[in-house]
Amino acid sequence: MAKRKRDHHREYLARIARGAARGLSRSQARGHRKPGEALVSKRKAERALEDHKLQTALRLIRQGQSITTAAKQTNTSPETLKSKLTESGAIEKPGRKWLVKGSLPRRVMIFSRGRERIITVGDFKAASLVGKYMSHVGWFVTSNDISHLKPFAMKSVTDINGKSYLLETRPNVLYRLSHAGGSSFEQVYRIVV
Repeated sequence: MAKRKRDHHREYLARIARGAARGLSRSQARGHRKPGEALVSKRKAERALEDHKLQTALRLIRQGQSITTAAKQTNTSPETLKSKLTESGAIEKPGRKWLVKGSLPRRVMIFSRGRERIITVGDFKAASLVGKYMSHVGWFVTSNDISHLKPFAMKSVTDINGKSYLLETRPNVLYRLSHAGGSSFEQVYRIVV
């Protein structure tokens, strides 16, 4: 028994016409909705993108990679990745390339007032300061050179709730906190979307 030859063009036009009759946009009718458009299928709920995949994709896009390259690296489709990132407000397209917004809140770890604290700062500038501080703390602990801490004396970081945290620069406290075996900065750092 010979298979009947399909007319893909006619089938596609019929799918678009059925979608238009239901009040759907062309992209919804095709099954590839645009960011911000409603989900069409009630049977198949959208899966959430795993946090580590989202963080990896954001890092790659921040390094100048395209959404397609970031999607390949994280084993997701470019349409899904772009949809999730634009709906969460994490990326924007001011020109020809997608860019990660600098004003996104970030979860970071700091040492303040004798304790390790995990806070959420409001932008890249504050997160960069915290990253430099934690890097200098690591250099101080390994080299015992107190000059690494001098740029951070009496500096503070403000979280998204407006609470200010003074950066710890007391040597003995930093030794104790560094060797306490808590989380590392890299394990804690996340863009909050």
